[in-house]
Amino acid sequence: MKTNELLKQYPWLAKINTVEDYLLPEYYKHLLKPYSFGGVSDLSLLEKFLHNKKPSKVLELGCGSGRASDTVVSMIPPANYTFSDLSERMLEAAKPHLPKGSSFIVSDAIEYMENTKDVYDLIYTLWSFSHSTHQHIHRLGIEKAEAYISSVIKKFIRENVVDGGSFFLIHFDSLSQEQSILMRQWKRVFPAFANIEEQSPSKQIIDKTLLELDTKGKVRLLINHLQGDAIHYKSEDEVLETFMNFHLETYFNNSPFTESIIDDIMGQIVKYRNEDGSYDIIPGCYVYSFIKS
Repeated sequence: MKTNELLKQYPWLAKINTVEDYLLPEYYKHLLKPYSFGGVSDLSLLEKFLHNKKPSKVLELGCGSGRASDTVVSMIPPANYTFSDLSERMLEAAKPHLPKGSSFIVSDAIEYMENTKDVYDLIYTLWSFSHSTHQHIHRLGIEKAEAYISSVIKKFIRENVVDGGSFFLIHFDSLSQEQSILMRQWKRVFPAFANIEEQSPSKQIIDKTLLELDTKGKVRLLINHLQGDAIHYKSEDEVLETFMNFHLETYFNNSPFTESIIDDIMGQIVKYRNEDGSYDIIPGCYVYSFIKS
């Protein structure tokens, strides 16, 4: 099918953005689906982690438009906040509803962890940390990236987290129904995703690094695997737009693979189709939390 014909059928393919820009904030909010696990939302998981914590200096890695930031600020209003994100326009969207005097840093998460001199007693990141790790994997190759990312995480925990400080991270489950569809597409262009029968490279690096630190008594680590409640899509077109523009970040919207990826996604989601033409697709996640010993 020619490009014009594809655009006529799927006008949302016209949306193209860079890794640095990410999606327009309003479009991001439009595409974002509610993620819950046994009726408990991802934000509620964060709220549970924050219960009774009274940090003075807080860092969010990958704050986006501030969805999780609002939750933290509402529970810990007097803290000194730093919000980082690679997308300047996401930070600009977040600023108006976050505390005045906060620091807003345009930066990749890994690079910020590597370069910061500040020290925090609470750090959190929901879903986005894998984007940073995978960008470095694609840039450096898996072996060099693993060594680099692992060293940065260890440096950050050693030098930038106070004793007794807390860390919270939600990472996607690569083998869930949702992500299994997506991993098939990333595999086409990134060698790091060659084996889609196992968890993503970012999760493997995080696991290896944090479990090593836990074994050495540097942190007290908890990891929980949660199966999500099915995400409901009203139509095939809604699934395609969400997967192509939100999860795949418009990367394939003007690509030699565009048509074959759309065909593959349609072929994969048939098994999740309901009689009324809607779809229910199950996500999953791993929740990491630790306290620095």
